[in-house]
Order: sequence, then structure tokens, then C-alpha cells
Amino acid sequence: MLAIFEIKKEKHKLRPEVVAEASLSLEYPIIVKIGKAKLSIGRREEFLYRRLAIQSACKRTRQGVKYARSGNGRKRKTKALAKFRDKERNYVDNRLHVYSRELINFCVKHQTGTLILLNQEEKIELAKEEAFVLRNWSYYDLMTKIKYKAEKAGIELIIG
Repeated sequence: MLAIFEIKKEKHKLRPEVVAEASLSLEYPIIVKIGKAKLSIGRREEFLYRRLAIQSACKRTRQGVKYARSGNGRKRKTKALAKFRDKERNYVDNRLHVYSRELINFCVKHQTGTLILLNQEEKIELAKEEAFVLRNWSYYDLMTKIKYKAEKAGIELIIG
């Protein structure tokens, strides 16, 4: 059985003529500008430092699995490895939710009716070229969370 939930839209006093321009980048996950107001959300060091630490711990664990006590199957041996994979996935998911929520709250505070994500095709092409960026930045997931939260808040989203 699949559960179906209907999410109610939040009611805010938004003005459609106010436009926010947001850009996803490597140095700061989100940079948003509304008129003269500008906000940088997150930092590269903060996001990558923790993620790379979890990845290196996972790598160390993967190397140590072959020396684990035998018996009771493969699943028991790789339990710690699965825990680190879950930890990384949860960390990234949490950070992306925090970043997208900050963006939408900033837009609502300034009564923004339209949010434009700038130069996303260029960022996606850059990410495809570099393996490190493709593996460690979750642009598509961040855009999905922004889209969901913007729709919930009643903000029109334009990806360009």
C-alpha cells in the first residue's frame, strides 16, 4: 500500500513583481539576491569537510571488513559499512533541506513572488566534467528540494 499525502500550501503575502535571483555554485551552495539584499547560504568547507570525513571513514571500514571475524554471513561483516553509507546520505539530505529552507524563508521574508535559478545548465555541464564535483555536490537533489518548498510557499520557480 502506498500512502498519499496532500500538502497544504502556506499562505504568505507575496508580490509577483519582486524577483529573487539564486545561483548554485561550488564555493557557496546557494547565493541569492533580491534587489539590494544578498545572502550566501552554506559554505564549501562546511559541507565538504564533513562529507569527505564520512567518506574516508567508510573507506577505512571497507578496508577493515576483510579482517572481520568470520561466521554468520556477509551482512554482519558489512553492517558498519552500511551505517556509514546511511550516515553520509542522511547528512547530505539534512544539509540540502537546511539550505533550501533558508532560501525559501529569505524569499518569503522579502515577499518574493518569483524565484529564478540562474545558469543551471552551465553548472550541470561543469559537474559532468569533474568527477569530484559530480560525486560530492548534489545539485539535482538541491533543485528538487527548492522546487518542492517554493511550490509549497506559493513562489513561482523558473530554472534558467
